[in-house]
Amino acid sequence: MTMSDEIRKCKRCIDLKLVSYDKFNADQKPYVQFDVERSWKPGKVDVLFVAESPPWNGKQRYFYNPVAEKRINLRTEVLSRLNLDKLEVFKERSYFLIDTIKCRLNKSIKKKVLYRIAKTCSQRFLLKEIRQLKPNTVFILGNTAKYALEQTADFEELVQHRITQDYDTNLSGYRVIVCPFPGGLTRKWTSEIDSAFMKIR
Repeated sequence: MTMSDEIRKCKRCIDLKLVSYDKFNADQKPYVQFDVERSWKPGKVDVLFVAESPPWNGKQRYFYNPVAEKRINLRTEVLSRLNLDKLEVFKERSYFLIDTIKCRLNKSIKKKVLYRIAKTCSQRFLLKEIRQLKPNTVFILGNTAKYALEQTADFEELVQHRITQDYDTNLSGYRVIVCPFPGGLTRKWTSEIDSAFMKIR
């Protein structure tokens, strides 16, 4: 069974009653919808970016939808900081991005609920994905992704560090870099974001 198959079948957060359907769309899994595993995964992953979750508003908004809106979003932020102009080059450079939470999620939910969902996805998918992909570097984008990873034995040391710290360390055989989420309210951390991206350019 492929990772896409596993993600497609998962309704664990609904089964556990972690969140209601008006805040969480368990039927929309962009990783599956946009055939990310087959279309965008490089043969060997050098840098694996780990983000939070797909955007909630808009069925087509997603990092791996190159024809989606052109306004500033995670894709434009990441590509800009890597000095790349399109997703095809992102793949050619052996970069790959996955979301901690696989379903579309309304970010207005309470933080403790968000973290419970992130932990559930981490236990079911995230560590397994990293071990299968075997990246040289795990590049963590934001607090939710960091929280999810620190729930695993391989990355539990992350709990001791802030996302805004200059963190570049080897954990469980992976180079791990932490970075504030690039965009939105984290723009005040621009220098820290730029510094993190400079480590892999």
